[in-house]
Amino acid sequence: MEQTNIQIMKLQSMKLPTTFGCGALLVWSLYALVVSELLGRLPIFQTLFLMFGVSFVAMAIRLTILKRWHVLKQPWFVWLIGVLGVCGSDVAYLSAVKYAPPAHVDFIDYLWPFFVIIFSSFLPKEKLTIQHIIAGALGFLGVFLMLTGGKWNFNLQGDYVVGYLFALTAALIWSLYTVATRWRQDMPIEIVGMYCGIGAFISLGLHLQYETWIIPTPFEALLVFFLGLASGVAYIFWTYATQKGNFKLLGVLAYFTPIISMSFLVLCGKEPMSYALVMACILVVAGVVIGSIDWSRIRVSLQLAYGNKNTS
Repeated sequence: MEQTNIQIMKLQSMKLPTTFGCGALLVWSLYALVVSELLGRLPIFQTLFLMFGVSFVAMAIRLTILKRWHVLKQPWFVWLIGVLGVCGSDVAYLSAVKYAPPAHVDFIDYLWPFFVIIFSSFLPKEKLTIQHIIAGALGFLGVFLMLTGGKWNFNLQGDYVVGYLFALTAALIWSLYTVATRWRQDMPIEIVGMYCGIGAFISLGLHLQYETWIIPTPFEALLVFFLGLASGVAYIFWTYATQKGNFKLLGVLAYFTPIISMSFLVLCGKEPMSYALVMACILVVAGVVIGSIDWSRIRVSLQLAYGNKNTS
């Protein structure tokens, strides 16, 4: 009974961080729509510079008000992993949207939960189960169906291959970063804003070297501000969630994000409704349902009910 109570307390302690993680996923469901709108006119590195800059300034203000700058003293490899993870994944994602339809990019990019499930099995206290493998495989099939236009053969649309490769790169980078944050659970969440600061500096340099500055319209400026602020908050929420929340459940729930994203894209006229899109979403939802069932909690509840029945 004592072990059962410990399991219940552990599940309860994961609730809040997991909820924060779901909030981050909801923010990212708007990514494809906002980014596709911005990259219609603005260069990639200028957009990244502005976006990262907003995230950095917001976090710098927080650190100053709370007087927490001292928490940023971290080993060099923490900074390296963070900059590559946060900034590298965004560079790859925006580049993908530039060369391929945002709907396709989102479905490929959201292979990262599947990669997380695989990679996290190598972490201490994490175990890969058949439940998670089935859930990940269904999500993978949904992505595959979307990219092949509803045909069950490996015949990707060649015009978008560069964008697909960027999207796959973004997925791999983000999955590795997610697993790394789970491994480094003592990493302060505020450091994410500093990653964005470094990303802003690098993006500015690349913009000055390869692009021409385009003055954003008031609407584009508003979108950039929203994207920078929201993504900064989402990164913090996600880091906290991966450190303290239900890691495997978050990985599976992440497959809901491209479905929400597709809904926004279809409603705003950025992506036509199609058979492949509907079937892909059905496969992804099936994976989420299978993967999100908390068998351990069900087992604990049954043990409690069975134990109470015996004692009565």
